Amino acid sequence: MSFVLDVRRWRVKTERQLLLVIRKVALEIFRRVVMRTPVDTGRARGNWQVEIGTPRGGVIDRFDPNGQRTLFDAESLIAQWQGDAAIFLFNNLPYILRLEDGWSGQAPNGMVRLVLEEFPGIVEQEARS
Repeated sequence: MSFVLDVRRWRVKTERQLLLVIRKVALEIFRRVVMRTPVDTGRARGNWQVEIGTPRGGVIDRFDPNGQRTLFDAESLIAQWQGDAAIFLFNNLPYILRLEDGWSGQAPNGMVRLVLEEFPGIVEQEARS
């Protein structure tokens, strides 16, 4: 084997591993945000959406109190991500910012800001696994 071929193989393997780690980090971030979203009817949890490239507008007609459908949809989309565009997690409900600002006693410290604080640890954990 030549040195050039070894370097190419290493590069391809490293790129695959990096994409896998990024997918795992994205999914863990989304999981934490979704599961920290307060639940009354499940509409707020059900309106977390994932898009690759550009987030869309509008809300969706989904109530997901346990978050499983929302997470399944996120996992399905993230699995298709090839590293060529940004991954977005968003929620377009008119009251989602109030929830983030502690409007609900179930999440007095928000959801997204807590996960952002945990981000370095999430990256470290997923990179090691």
